[in-house]
Amino acid sequence: MGRLLSVILAMFSFQAASSQLVVRIDDQQTITLSQQEIAQQFKPTTFHTQLPWFEEEQTFTGFRVADLLEQYGIDDYTSVWFIGLNDYSSITTKENIIQYDPIVTYEMDGESIPVRKKGPFWLMFNLSKYPELDKVEFHAQMVWQLKEIVVLKQ
Repeated sequence: MGRLLSVILAMFSFQAASSQLVVRIDDQQTITLSQQEIAQQFKPTTFHTQLPWFEEEQTFTGFRVADLLEQYGIDDYTSVWFIGLNDYSSITTKENIIQYDPIVTYEMDGESIPVRKKGPFWLMFNLSKYPELDKVEFHAQMVWQLKEIVVLKQ
């Protein structure tokens, strides 16, 4: 019984910890945001897109990466590094952030995204709006189970 309780508590602790997003600004400043703080600080953005991992179009809601950078007064960055719970990571350039306006999603089809379904946060490009992004190079940038964002400055 004690072992079962330990497993259950560990699962809840993992889910609670994974519901936070860490933002590092060029290894100088660290900001930890809860889902509640994200909802309070950032205007939600929603779009519908078709992804290679799903048969049907999905609706995603999150906040714009550009809004995150603006919120913290960051304009002298060169790229942004996104790191997942499994330590998979990808770097997105400033040009791609400006041109394609990716979001960090926290809802898919109106529901919070659990870890087992690629959540709680997922970097997302709108492939329906920008069909030129529907290729492996950009699929690889869409880090799911996002835990950390590192802003790389000049």
